[in-house]
Amino acid sequence: MILMVEAQEIVADVHVRDRTANPSPLGFTGLGLSATLLSLSYIGLYPVDSMIVSMAIFLGGFAQVFAGLMAWKKGSVFGGTAFCAFGLFWFSLAGLILLPSIGWIEGPEPMSLAAYLFFWGVYTFVMLIATLQLGSKSIMFIFLTLFVLFILLAIVNATGNAGLLVVAGYVGLLLGLSSLYAALGEVLNDAYGRKVVPI
Repeated sequence: MILMVEAQEIVADVHVRDRTANPSPLGFTGLGLSATLLSLSYIGLYPVDSMIVSMAIFLGGFAQVFAGLMAWKKGSVFGGTAFCAFGLFWFSLAGLILLPSIGWIEGPEPMSLAAYLFFWGVYTFVMLIATLQLGSKSIMFIFLTLFVLFILLAIVNATGNAGLLVVAGYVGLLLGLSSLYAALGEVLNDAYGRKVVPI
């Protein structure tokens, strides 16, 4: 006697919970510390040296690219694009400083550097428009100050206006400190499990 057993389809209701951490604090830390220290050099506190280049590569660059990849994994097109793009900006900035110093290529002309900064400003402006849909005033402020900083630095390189560089330094300080505020605010809110810092 042959017994025939029909296999029944088993349907399970599976819920997958995202346990990956929020990458924004890491990304905003990379931006905040790097921008703050670079801006202090614009104000004239110290020259651009290996400290700035190291921060640009290892914190501004790597931290933001890692945060961008983590944001992409979480499904955030804005976070993935913004953190990866601006992380790679820091790598390119380090390249602009390092490559001429080791003799691989001539340093940029003031107008080419102005064009570089201007188009980063245009890119940042479009990202600023996207932040209007995010509902976070701190992120909007970060992108607004970043946009203003790029445009000011483009004008400084196009005109050679040293006084405007100091103004750009203070705008960069606002950018850096607001980025750190957003980063540390998110860390504290997560650690306490409630809204401790308004962001």
